[in-house]
Amino acid sequence: SKVLDFYILTNSLKDKIRSGVALWHITKDRLESIAEHIYGTCMLAIALDSEYDFNIDIKKAILMLTIHELEEITIGDLTPFDNITREEKIEKGEQAVSEILSGLVKKEEYLRLTKEYNAKKMEILSNF
Repeated sequence: SKVLDFYILTNSLKDKIRSGVALWHITKDRLESIAEHIYGTCMLAIALDSEYDFNIDIKKAILMLTIHELEEITIGDLTPFDNITREEKIEKGEQAVSEILSGLVKKEEYLRLTKEYNAKKMEILSNF
């Protein structure tokens, strides 16, 4: 039942539209959901892994790309326009992911990936 509960919960991302489309007043008949965004980033990672010698662990990269986005189930697709600092977003996000993963045996392993992803994201953002 924990697997089914997780599956149903995560599938809610199919119905959540990314925040950027509203912020930038994008009007189209069909807007990208968060689930579609996850799919797209994973496909990009696979293509990059195929074509370039980045020497990355593609399984780890795909897990990071998908698990990182789970926070949006409960906290939404927060952006800098939501008056929240990066640190606050990371804290809220990690807490949300922890709750979402609570029924899974590999919860701690996946949380470590989230923390690693966020740490690298912060380093990248601080260089701009």
